[in-house]
Formats: sequence, C-alpha cells, structure tokens
Amino acid sequence: MLKPLWPTSRGWLILLAGVLWLLIAMVNHGMFALVLAWGCFSMWLSSLVVALGSLRGVEVSRGPMAGAKVGQMLTLPLRWRNRKRWRSQAVVVQEDLPFTLEKSQVHVKAPQNGRTEELFERNVLPVRRGEYHLDAVVLRSGDPAGLFMRERRLHLPATLVVYPPVELLPDLLLQQREVLASASGHPISAAGMSQDFYGVREYVPSDGMQRIHWKSSARFGKLMVKEFERNAVSSVAVLLDADERFVSDAEWSNLEYLVCAAASICSYCADLYCSFALAASGAQSLLIRPRAAAEVKEEVMYLLATLAPGKNRLMEPVSELSAVLPRNSVVFCLTLGGASKEMREMLGGLLALGMDIRWYNASQEAFQPKRKKQEDPLAPAPVAGVLRAVEVSPKLNVKAALGSW
Repeated sequence: MLKPLWPTSRGWLILLAGVLWLLIAMVNHGMFALVLAWGCFSMWLSSLVVALGSLRGVEVSRGPMAGAKVGQMLTLPLRWRNRKRWRSQAVVVQEDLPFTLEKSQVHVKAPQNGRTEELFERNVLPVRRGEYHLDAVVLRSGDPAGLFMRERRLHLPATLVVYPPVELLPDLLLQQREVLASASGHPISAAGMSQDFYGVREYVPSDGMQRIHWKSSARFGKLMVKEFERNAVSSVAVLLDADERFVSDAEWSNLEYLVCAAASICSYCADLYCSFALAASGAQSLLIRPRAAAEVKEEVMYLLATLAPGKNRLMEPVSELSAVLPRNSVVFCLTLGGASKEMREMLGGLLALGMDIRWYNASQEAFQPKRKKQEDPLAPAPVAGVLRAVEVSPKLNVKAALGSW
C-alpha cells in the first residue's frame, strides 16, 4: 500500500526559498532573484516527479529463512524485483523484529538495475527465543535530492521460530555404573569408553579420527564412527520448572539459563543411542514421553523455544512421566524455586524408583540485574544419596554447571 507523498524538511526549505525569491523578484523587479526562484521551483517539481515513481515497479517478497538460534546471526532475505527499465533508487527497508535487541531494524537496499531480480539479505542478531509472526515490511524512498519521501507498506506474513542457544557439553557420565563410581570417589577411566562395540552413527566434529568406521562410511557416503557400549545410554529425562513467581527480571534470566541447559542436554543426547523425555511447567504443562533422542529433538527444541512462565506446577507432568520412565534413568531436574517441600517429595519419589537425580537450581536472587553480593559461581556438588541442588549463577556458564556433577 502506497502512502501519500510528502516533502521532507529540506523540501519545505527549498519551497520556502523559492517563494521568498519570487517575492523579492516581484518587489525589486530583479532578474537574479527571479532566476533563483524558478530554479528552486524547478528542483522542487522535478524531485516531486522522480519521487512519485521511486517505488513504482518494485516487487518484494520474502525469501527462504533458515532456522534461527539465540546468539547466532540470522539472515532474513527479501526477493527484490525491479520491473522498470531504468535503474531504481536506494530504498530504506524497515521491519519490526521483537526478537532483536533493537525492536525496529532498518537496512538500506542499494540501487538496482532495470528489469533485474536480486536477493536482498538482511543480517540480524536474535536475542530472544520464541515463535514470532512477521508481517509488515515498510519501504521508503524518494528523490536523489532528498526533497520528498515516499512510503510503501507491504504485508508479507511469515512465521519464524527462534530456538534457545545450545552449548557443546562435556561428557555427562550418563551411564548409571559410572555415576555410582564417581559418587563413591573412585577414579573414572580417562579413555571414556568400554571395548564393547554397540553400532555406528554419523560423525560429529568432537569425534576422533581413530573412531571412523571406513566400511560404513563408504556404504553411506558420509563419515560414520564406531559407537561403544558406554555411550549406549538407556534413558534421560529433563524436568524444567517455569513457575512465574521465581523468574528474575534480568535479560538473561534464570529461566533462560535453564532453557539453555535443557536444550544443550537434548542436543547432547541426540548424538547418543538413548531415549529422551521432557516434563515442563509454566503457562501450560508440557510432557514428552520417552522416545529416541534423535527422533524427539526437533519437538523438544520447539517446546523449549516457545516455553513461557506461568502458574502451572511441575508435579502434574512429572507424576505422569514417572509412570513410563524406565528404571535407572538419568533425570536432570532444573528448578527456579529451590528446595521446597513439594519439590523434595517429588524428587524423593523418583529416587525411590531407582532414578539417578541431577538437581540444578537457578535462584531468582542470583540472576537479578543488580546484586550487592556475588556468590561463589560454583557451589559444591551434592553428596551421594542426598537430594541437594547445585546452585548456579550467571557467572557459571551452562557447560561448566552441567559438567560439574
């Protein structure tokens, strides 16, 4: 939709100058003042004509958008077609993007040759996760002298999901027998695997070259690596508390910290032969029953991207999950409110079912924007057999927190 053309402050100034010189010429009957007056009027009128056609013949549509992730540059392409035979002018493109630091993003499209089509790529940095419905794109152009402004508002609906950040985690020691060994104080082999062959999987950058299975790589046409028994984890579950009463006000809040931790655990498990389950509370109760981690990863990431704090409690989805969760599952409990009575009872019930509980708490006080006293970034690990949460803070990144168990 084209909006009416209007002069800029420079346009009003040129018009006013033309009127003043014309009045001076009428009073003094001077040729010089008359020439200046007509010069101003000619510039004004020619700029008006150019500005009227500045956005004519321009067709814009959205290009393909890749998946977005918090903290990683995102390209928002626009297909730009100039149907005119002559070269177009520079165009200012403005769009409201609530997931960026500056809500309104402005980019300048360079002049384009006539009857050509280009892909105009706009690079932005997402800082907020969620599902966003994009719509209006505003185009602004005018004349080379900058005397007039023409605006066109396009409705280009699209949906974009910004996923939470994911950190590359160290070995989480998910095998039950290794967890018991580490809790008892006995050293764990630095080799990191047993000699019991389990299968093959696709190569990831963290794998060593010595683990490549060349026959399988030749058969599948891509690098495949050998997987050993230790990585054949049976079951992993994440319990995520999003009670709105305990969410901090900071931009990097305690809830965002825990969402990042949950996404990192899911991504880690997707590279292993294990099942993955999720129970979360907040604006609504979420439950994903145990399924293959690689299969459920996309669904989990979407739920984590759209998770909002609310009044729902974690106990309801956890009680349903505990009925189908295999024994000896490794359960990561990510909480905001600390060691409440109901939380201890819930985790105590899981412990009685034979689950391996890993409890992390991100308190509201630790994630407030201004704090008078900074606590130790890494609290002591819990004592074996006792339900005690590891307290995390913004100074302790997710990778270090999850690797501290």
